[in-house]
Amino acid sequence: MAGDADKLSLLHDHYKETFALIRERETQRDRLFLWLLVIFALLVIEIQYPANFNGVLGHVNVAGNNIDLQQLPLARLLNVSWVFTAAFVLKYCQVAKAVERQYSYLHLLEDRISDGLGDADIYRREGRAYREQYPHLLNWAWVYYTILFPAALAIAVVYLLVVECVSLQGSVLSKAFDVVFGVSILASLALYRIRPRPGSHPGGTRASLLPKIPAKDAGTDAAPGKSP
Repeated sequence: MAGDADKLSLLHDHYKETFALIRERETQRDRLFLWLLVIFALLVIEIQYPANFNGVLGHVNVAGNNIDLQQLPLARLLNVSWVFTAAFVLKYCQVAKAVERQYSYLHLLEDRISDGLGDADIYRREGRAYREQYPHLLNWAWVYYTILFPAALAIAVVYLLVVECVSLQGSVLSKAFDVVFGVSILASLALYRIRPRPGSHPGGTRASLLPKIPAKDAGTDAAPGKSP
């Protein structure tokens, strides 16, 4: 019917836009991840090797003013570093979580379009087809990015805070400032791993998000154990 064809065309266009948005956010996530590694490495050097870090600092020109970074107190540099690290961790977690959430919606679009086409196996590139014979390497990558890396970062944050508070000179207020932002990093990582209860979002169940397009063949429903 013409109405079903129009709905199918609309869903197809929306699918392409959604997929393009996901790819854009994945690129942003990957860049944030690399920058986060760089910023965190600088933070480690500042705390573990403060003398060496000050030795590599030079001069910068800001609005015509020449600033000697070696003259800046280490405590102020640490304050700035913790703020930047916390900001990058929060942004990375936000973008990574946005990508995960959009993929659930993309799978739902694939379900609707496949139903409209009357074929349970077609239009499943990012859902069922992607998960068929899923490589062990991709499972390992998922474990690394979602469990090992956040856990390693959390352990390192705790360790660096302890080293800074015990070994480095600085005022109590400055160290308390760094502890606040260090704890905020831990909070961001913990909230990143917390998942909402199924069906707790305001929109209700997933199936109610999109209009149902009648399948041409009633026997095309996916097998329970193979649905994405």
